[in-house]
Amino acid sequence: MLALVYEEGQIGDVAGEAQRLPGDIGFEVLDVTNPGQFAFPEDLDVLVNNAGIRLKNLPIEETPVDEWRLYMEVNFLGSVEMARRAIPILRNGGGGTIVNINSASTLLPLPFLGPYRAAKGALASFSETLRTETAPFGIRVVEIMPGAVTTGLTSGSMTTKVADAVDYPVYAPMARRQREYFTANALKSLEAAEAAKVIVDAVEDRSGRFRYGTDERSDVSIGQWRPGGGDPVMSDFIEQMIPGSASDN
Repeated sequence: MLALVYEEGQIGDVAGEAQRLPGDIGFEVLDVTNPGQFAFPEDLDVLVNNAGIRLKNLPIEETPVDEWRLYMEVNFLGSVEMARRAIPILRNGGGGTIVNINSASTLLPLPFLGPYRAAKGALASFSETLRTETAPFGIRVVEIMPGAVTTGLTSGSMTTKVADAVDYPVYAPMARRQREYFTANALKSLEAAEAAKVIVDAVEDRSGRFRYGTDERSDVSIGQWRPGGGDPVMSDFIEQMIPGSASDN
């Protein structure tokens, strides 16, 4: 198993959490926005795209365009590039699984998350097309849309404090109203280790399911967003795209 981390200082934390797990884990520092000559091992079986950032929760008009680019580079294009490099290896190995970690924030039109939700929305569309293109190769694509999970990324989220948009008078009322909403609809955060188990279960699930939440609430939200998470429509369309499938008969 190979674990990719953004900073060398993260290796100790990941290694400590992994001590109770079977098998050996190698570590490599990698910036997904600049992967250089990085190549996956030839025995790659599962790729989990988990790199992500979330900066200040600002109104769209107050978010610099450079921040929009950074969100897209990390939260979207990083996963695209890792998938591009993994596909030929998985195909040559007879198949495998690509897991894209998305966000349940894409399921609601939440304010002050414009660049984050835009990048995650792009990731959702990309995951669907990736699923279609790689289906003939025995490569399974899975998308995880987590609910609230206790991570460094969420420690300063709008579920724990008022959005930074409160500093702009014209947006302050909505920022405060949103904080009231999250307070009234308190989300129980799942520990990262528990969310990781959900991801492992999704990889091991052979039902053909595409999208998974990390708790009952996110699972229900996925079903409300698109019936069956979009699986019924997508599965039928993918079947029509594969030459020699039952749809050709």
